[in-house]
Amino acid sequence: MVIISNEKNMSRDDVVELYTSGDEELYTDYDELYQSILGSDYCITVRDENRLVGIIRSNGDGNMNQYIAEIVMHAGYPTHGIGSKLLDTYLNETADVSKIYILSHTHYRTSFAKTWLQYKGFKLLAETESIILYLLDREIKY
Repeated sequence: MVIISNEKNMSRDDVVELYTSGDEELYTDYDELYQSILGSDYCITVRDENRLVGIIRSNGDGNMNQYIAEIVMHAGYPTHGIGSKLLDTYLNETADVSKIYILSHTHYRTSFAKTWLQYKGFKLLAETESIILYLLDREIKY
C-alpha cells in the first residue's frame, strides 16, 4: 500500500537506501543530505509499506518562490507513477506559492522528463551543458 505524506518521518537509513537504489550515486555525505531534508521547507514522501520509495523537497523565501532541490524515485519503482504522485501532492501543498523553480545539473534532460514537466505546467527557461532550469509560474491572488 502506497502512502503519501508531508511529514519528515524518515530515518537516515531510509534516505541512504532510496538515494543509493539506482546506478548513479547522487550524494557522498548522507549525514549532510539527511539534515538538508529535515531542514527543507516542503518535503513530500511516498512509502510502499515501510520502504521510502520517493521524495520531493524544496526551499525558498516562504511564500513567493520555492526551489525544488530534487525529485527522487526508488530505482525499483520505475513505472509506478511515484513521480507524478509526488509532484501533484507537492503542487497542491504549495498552492500559495507563485513561482516554483527546478534547477538541475544533470537530471530532467531526457525528452521524457522535459515532456513530463511541461505537462505538469513547467516551462523550460534555460539549458546549457551544465545546467537546466524550469519554472512553474502561477498567478496567486493574495
